[in-house]
Amino acid sequence: MNRTTRCALSLAFTVLGLAATSCGAASGGSSSSPAPDFALPALDGKTIRLSDYAGKSVVLIDFWSTTCDPCLAEMPHLVELYKKHREKGFVVLAVSLDGPESRAQVSSTVHDQEMIFPVLLDEETTVAAKYNPKRELPFAVLIGRDGTILHKRGGYQPGDEAVLTEQVEKALVQ
Repeated sequence: MNRTTRCALSLAFTVLGLAATSCGAASGGSSSSPAPDFALPALDGKTIRLSDYAGKSVVLIDFWSTTCDPCLAEMPHLVELYKKHREKGFVVLAVSLDGPESRAQVSSTVHDQEMIFPVLLDEETTVAAKYNPKRELPFAVLIGRDGTILHKRGGYQPGDEAVLTEQVEKALVQ
C-alpha cells in the first residue's frame, strides 16, 4: 500500500469517527470544570436552580425528549437509580427539550415512565446550549457536590446504566 493510499484511509477513518460521534453515538468523558448555573421552570410550575443543590447533592442532569426512543429506554434505569440513592443525596434533573409543539406529551410521558424526580422544561434550549451544544439525546451530565462536572455522556445503549451507576456511587462517597 503506498503512502497516498495509507493517508487517504487514515483520513477516512478519522472522518468516520468524528461523524459517528456527532450523529448521537455514545460519547463520554470526564471533566472537572464548574457546572454553569441555570434556572428552569419545572413541570409542576416551580423554578428549579442548579445552585439549589450545591454543596449537598450529587446531581445528574439528563437531557431528553418525548420523541427520543433511546431516552425513553434509559428512563426506567434513571428512575431506579434515583430511588436507590436519593436518600444519600442524589438528585436527577430531567431536562425536557420538547418544544411547544410536543409540550403536552411531556406530562403523560412523565406519568407513564413514573418519573418521580424534577422534570424541567428547556423549550428554548438555553440550558442545553451550555451543556450539550450538539443536542445529543439522551445526554447526561453528572455533577459532584462541589459543583464540578464529573462526567458527560451522550447517547444510550443497553448496559450503559451499569457504568452510570458506578459513576454515581463513586461521586456519592466523595
